[in-house]
Amino acid sequence: MTGYTFGTYYDIKMFSEEDQLISRQNLDSIFEGFNNSLSTYINSSVISKINNGDDIDVDDLFFDVYNKSKLLHKKTNGLFDPSIGLLLEYYGFGPNKIQNNINEDSIFNIMMSVGFDKISINNRKLNKENIRTKLDFNAIAKGYAVDVISNYIESKGVSNYLIDIGGEIKSSGINILKKSKWKIAINNPDLKSESNYYKLLELENISIATSGNYRNYKIDPKSGKKYVHTINPINGKSQETNVLSASVISESCFTADAFATAMMVGDIDNAIKLTEGNDEIDSFIIYVDSLNNVTEYSSFGFKKLFINP
Repeated sequence: MTGYTFGTYYDIKMFSEEDQLISRQNLDSIFEGFNNSLSTYINSSVISKINNGDDIDVDDLFFDVYNKSKLLHKKTNGLFDPSIGLLLEYYGFGPNKIQNNINEDSIFNIMMSVGFDKISINNRKLNKENIRTKLDFNAIAKGYAVDVISNYIESKGVSNYLIDIGGEIKSSGINILKKSKWKIAINNPDLKSESNYYKLLELENISIATSGNYRNYKIDPKSGKKYVHTINPINGKSQETNVLSASVISESCFTADAFATAMMVGDIDNAIKLTEGNDEIDSFIIYVDSLNNVTEYSSFGFKKLFINP
């Protein structure tokens, strides 16, 4: 079952003894719920109203994403931070796609509005220490949607499936048609390479999310400077590090998505630090070393997925 949502594709493969157990209408209903709650591109959504300063109650979906994000904000040492909405708009990655003349003073002023620890929810009302703060959960929306759809599919008794929403993936069981584990590929961040794929993996009962800055970026027409969509919430900078691509596996696709985002914000040392000693995740990082060579880091758990190590 394939379609289009969140500005990207979705592809869901599942095997069940009952035909039409899960319909496109069921999936569309789930996606519609996401958009009505979390889409910054829909003016009537819960998050858009909150960002505009409306006094409304958050719905169950928003409340759940908020609580999960609080935990992951802490686990990533603040590098995953959904309070960067105003920064995203400033760099031209917001819903209006308006790019400004970037300067340090503006970034400093906007940073006053950033900080997920400055936001709380009481009795379904979201409270901001700074009224200018804008939230944006787009970095983990796909991963979270994968988890929600996974729970829905399993509630129908389906145990063999692969959910892929724009490259955020969750696998369960096996590919019954091929009588094998699910196979996927990690894209090559070198867009000039003859090969589109960097690594082939086998998945079974695991989620994977990959983040990279090699496609989603903007060039300042005046300065010619490149600005990437993964913004550092600590210093407000939109800049490339030596990490080209971060792939993270976890039981939860939401968790994998958040950590992949956090790893793109810092350098390779930061990515390794976030991985080691963390029993929730394993990671595979493609990066540029000190000699300007493209190389890779893989944690022990991730290496088990390689088809051709």
